[in-house]
Amino acid sequence: MFYRSSDILITSTHVVVLHPRELRYPLEQIMSPYVVRHGRGAGFRAGHEIRARLGSADVRLFYTTDRAAFGAVRRALIRALEFRTDPLPI
Repeated sequence: MFYRSSDILITSTHVVVLHPRELRYPLEQIMSPYVVRHGRGAGFRAGHEIRARLGSADVRLFYTTDRAAFGAVRRALIRALEFRTDPLPI
């Protein structure tokens, strides 16, 4: 296991989005991950998002306004992808 929280679980085989509902993505099918940063708005904190291609779909793997949590999830996803035979760094 690379990372676990109440929102996401990253293992050597899957990324499991736990909130708002459970979605399980096989790590081997996650392609072209990328980061999206959302600006601050009136009364809103800046958000950070990790998205990726899964087949023909574009999926959100993780979103938070907590910079520390975002960094931890990003590092865990990088480690998990490097664990695969053909890593795709983000």
